[in-house]
Amino acid sequence: MTKAGVLVLQLLTAQTPPPDAAALERTAAVESARLRASPDDADALYRLGTAFLALNKPKKAVEPLKKLVEVEPDLIPPRLALGRALRLAGDAEAARTLLDQAIAAFPEDASLRSERGLLARVLDETDVAISQYSMAVELAPKDAELRFNLGEALQRANRTDDAIEAYREALKLDSKLNVARVNLGKALAEKGLNGEAKETLREATREKLGDAEAHYNLGVLLLRENDFDGAIAEYQRAIAADPKHARAQNNLGVALNEKGDPRKATEAFLKAIAADSKYAEAHFNLGLAYYQLGDNVRATKSFEKALVLEPRRASGPYTQLGHLYLEQGKKKQAVEAFKKAIEKSTDDGKKTTEAYQGLARAYLSLGKAEEAVATLKTAVEAFPKDAAARAGYGEALKAKGDFDGAIAQYEECVALSPTVENRLALADTYAKKRVSAKAQPLYLAVLKEDPNHRVAKLALADLLMAMGDYAGAETYLRPKEGEESDTAALARLGIVHSRRGRPDLAVTELEEVVAKDPAQIEARAELGFLYLRGGDGAKARKVLTDALAVEPRNALALLYLGHALYQQGNAKDAEKSFRGSSQVDPTFAEPHNALGQLLEASKRLDEAKQEYETALKLQPNHEDAQLSLKRLGASAKAE
Repeated sequence: MTKAGVLVLQLLTAQTPPPDAAALERTAAVESARLRASPDDADALYRLGTAFLALNKPKKAVEPLKKLVEVEPDLIPPRLALGRALRLAGDAEAARTLLDQAIAAFPEDASLRSERGLLARVLDETDVAISQYSMAVELAPKDAELRFNLGEALQRANRTDDAIEAYREALKLDSKLNVARVNLGKALAEKGLNGEAKETLREATREKLGDAEAHYNLGVLLLRENDFDGAIAEYQRAIAADPKHARAQNNLGVALNEKGDPRKATEAFLKAIAADSKYAEAHFNLGLAYYQLGDNVRATKSFEKALVLEPRRASGPYTQLGHLYLEQGKKKQAVEAFKKAIEKSTDDGKKTTEAYQGLARAYLSLGKAEEAVATLKTAVEAFPKDAAARAGYGEALKAKGDFDGAIAQYEECVALSPTVENRLALADTYAKKRVSAKAQPLYLAVLKEDPNHRVAKLALADLLMAMGDYAGAETYLRPKEGEESDTAALARLGIVHSRRGRPDLAVTELEEVVAKDPAQIEARAELGFLYLRGGDGAKARKVLTDALAVEPRNALALLYLGHALYQQGNAKDAEKSFRGSSQVDPTFAEPHNALGQLLEASKRLDEAKQEYETALKLQPNHEDAQLSLKRLGASAKAE
């Protein structure tokens, strides 16, 4: 079942609630009569067109509004109303032509740009929507709804940080704009800031009682955290506000089923279908609930209905069902769906790699790297010229720690399809293996094509940092004049300044990063180490412990926690932390060097020597390990 649900964006259309429908019908009748007597009456044309718009009869609104534009060609409101009528009537191309001409004639009008931004959403012109809303915001900087719609467009474009800023600005201008608060909560959740997201959505439920979307989205977050009782309560509140809220009914069923009550879950799924008979996901979930109850006949009918509702899925409905389960965290169900997809594709002779790749991802999400590798090996053998299959196989091998095997697959992948994504995947694998001579040219080639390629710049900076070339890394992390660093770059810049002996500068930068984006675990780890070097061991340990609570298998945080523990006299736990760091990242030299120092101090000299040698094997220019080995050699001779 679709456990996590879908966090839903909301969009403002800047339309006020219509007057009483009967009154609008009377207005339309009066104005129609007026136009029969005086066809060019501009007021009557405008009133009739807007009355039809308010009655949700946009096709009827088009004719009087077209006439009005002819009568009053130099006025903005007629063009704006006609653009809206054409959009709502489904004639998006005509609306686009009209609005683009109107904007060319009246470039300083925010309302025209706002309507064009809304039309761009209908036409799936994301960049145009962002551009038009951005211009509208510049023209009307105090308009909270424009800020909100800009944020919504940015969020659709996966520019989540920019969207968050836009929503916050909208709320500064109008703290009662609850739709912005709801979308802010969703954006924060996309960034992994679930604590702040939940608090924002709770604030939205308090700010406006009966806000169905606020309760629904809060329920989604709670369901993802397996807080089934909390999720059920929020979905029930959403349904109380809007009894026909199909998504809330569906997710209520999912939560009830997770609590082990498939019978009550079926009731919720049936209500979701009653609210939206074409809701394929609810039919799927109903089928699963019936299956759990042993009602195979009804289960089969529900699955068949779901498959009828979504017949155009590229690689078969079972493949897409697997993707859906995987996206929503239902990993075991995803495995079964992908297996069924492979079975069906074999039967009908329409085999593709998509189901194999999906099955491998599902296995990886369950920590079953061996099964993932075997699945993709089969896919590559069946489709040796399929670059995507090679890339998936490489990813699985890398997750298993087989970097040589992964590199071989990525090299074949690049030969078949030399996209930037595939070349970066190959470079990243070389970097993981610390083969900088192979990784660096690949990153530089991408940056030569696109000097501002953010992913390549950050990856190259990471590689240079791993090589100990902090000055080189800094050149890719410093923002250009007049440009602010994003948190990912600023985090790395803080780490570079820390490693280059600039603690004051590093602390300032890292504290700023951690405040803005707590998900930057490496920044938190480095900040903890700086506190340790500054003499505040207790604060350092807290920062590092908090970071590891979020990401227990972070090699850098484990390394620094080991240092903090050792400084506090806890050598046993420090050794455990150092070893944990080296296990998480077997290519990381520093934990071995730190462990060597601890073992040397404990007079376990043979073990210490072995760790220093390992550090040098991983990083031949590691000066501390070189000196330590030399010192141990001298000590042995003295004895």
